[in-house]
Amino acid sequence: MIDEKKLKESIDRSEILNLANKATLTRDSGMWDELAECFHSDAEFTSSWWQGKPADFIKVASKKLEAARQEGGEQKHLTGNHWIKINGERATAECDQILFMRRPINGIQLDFATWSRKLFLMAKENGVWKIWRRFVIYERSRMDPVDPTVSPDKYYDREALSKYPKQICHHLWRNELKGSAPAKNLCIRGTEQEKKVRRETREWIEGS
Repeated sequence: MIDEKKLKESIDRSEILNLANKATLTRDSGMWDELAECFHSDAEFTSSWWQGKPADFIKVASKKLEAARQEGGEQKHLTGNHWIKINGERATAECDQILFMRRPINGIQLDFATWSRKLFLMAKENGVWKIWRRFVIYERSRMDPVDPTVSPDKYYDREALSKYPKQICHHLWRNELKGSAPAKNLCIRGTEQEKKVRRETREWIEGS
């Protein structure tokens, strides 16, 4: 006998996972119309440099990605270990994420890596799962020259890096050099902001 409840939950989990993956892949690929399809009409989200509506983010991010590619840069968000919770027409999906990015800084090609947890709050809209909120909880970052023979004094600015939270100073330093200041509600693991995000997530999935 088919367990209808388990079957429905399995379908929901598959759709939620596909949505989370779609939002990541389309963002990196510059598939902006497809990315816009991922979001709830009432959606907002935060990142290391953004807080606001998805439509406004897409307008800015599309220009940034084009500029990065013109200077030989590229990016790739790799995600895994998704953990999904479902409560009726609400859900959360959390996963590990590593952002790999290559950008030239002061004429030196640098590879950046940023570790984080991506946290989606999802809701059904017209019977379809959509992203209602999205948070990124940042953990650490690093950077390395593409050419390993390049001396650190050619690109490493200890004083400039010291103005940012040490956990992701390389990530934020690169962003600001490329025109993106840190977001007001930047979320870093172990901070009060993470506690706030986790509390909002619990309240969301519990239907509060």
